[in-house]
Amino acid sequence: MNELGRPAAGPLIRNRDGAGLSTRAANTVVTALGAAAGIGPGDDGEAFGPHVLRHTFGTNLVRGRGEVATAPVDVVLVAELMGHADLNTTRRYILPSEADKTRELEALTTDR
Repeated sequence: MNELGRPAAGPLIRNRDGAGLSTRAANTVVTALGAAAGIGPGDDGEAFGPHVLRHTFGTNLVRGRGEVATAPVDVVLVAELMGHADLNTTRRYILPSEADKTRELEALTTDR
């Protein structure tokens, strides 16, 4: 991006005409990149695509994991960053797994 020049405004990734990618084009690009990287359907059978990236982004922010966040981020801010007007929409993206629940319960129940 530094070599190409970061746009001052508007879409970061653009089509040949300089406009933002359509939903269909973005899905095609992300799915093709995932396939080239050997990323297939997840454990739940969902194909790799933009929705999986959004889910991962939101989950990593809330849980403070990965390179996205070094500490948990408030769910209201996550909703804002994801463009959700309703927290229930964000909640669907960030539901904890059974492993998440177990890990947190174990952290709370320690004998001293």
